[in-house]
Amino acid sequence: MKSLITFVAMLLLSLGMVVQAAPTPDPLDPAVLHIGNPPNSGTYLYGSEVQEIAPNFLQILENGNGQPTLLDPLLLIIGVPNKTGATFTAPAITLSSGTGVVGGTNVFSGTWDETTGYAGYFTEDDVYDFIGLIPSGNASNNFVNWHDADLAVNGIEANGFGIFVYSLTGTGITGGSIVDVTFASDLMEGTFAIAYGQDERGHSFTTPFTESGLTTEDGGGPPQEQVPEPATVLLLGGGLLGMAFFGRSRIRK
Repeated sequence: MKSLITFVAMLLLSLGMVVQAAPTPDPLDPAVLHIGNPPNSGTYLYGSEVQEIAPNFLQILENGNGQPTLLDPLLLIIGVPNKTGATFTAPAITLSSGTGVVGGTNVFSGTWDETTGYAGYFTEDDVYDFIGLIPSGNASNNFVNWHDADLAVNGIEANGFGIFVYSLTGTGITGGSIVDVTFASDLMEGTFAIAYGQDERGHSFTTPFTESGLTTEDGGGPPQEQVPEPATVLLLGGGLLGMAFFGRSRIRK
């Protein structure tokens, strides 16, 4: 009998150790930080998942008017296919509200280089757990989904993704609001973008794979205004002058 009790106690203890070693998900897991250009466009790249973003611009939406204001910092996370901290430099960013920096102080139990933002070469698991964020985020942003989507959309065979973190402060992001992010230089084709934040209760607010952003070959984003070439402008101007001269000649007659 004592042997049985000892065995049961050891089993329960080992189960407890396994539970403690597992990632800690947020019990609410509100996956409401949507990425896009604009977010919630309803147009997806990969079946009914993944939003297209421009190479130098994206928007972060905290979806749902009843959602709380998030604490500083809000984290923007990009995954660059087949690049590491030695082969890629995350570009600087500017925001529509607040300030954004590459890297920044490690928070929420996550770990990255505070100067370069590099968090490592992502080849398995999901991104939030890979960075070490607690509570973790939506697990659908895992390596398999990113790999398969990049291959289908961009024809990129990603062996891994270099993960880079940005810290955004003073955004005031809350339910229903959007933060514009402009990059100083273009992101590579096939780069994913997601976000992470916490409210004052310590609950995590994250991006589902469905609403993650992805750069593509055609650039994405709204159509750019077409500016006529100089030769076209000269021809048009000459034509207008000719019409004016012809009109005046007819009047004099």
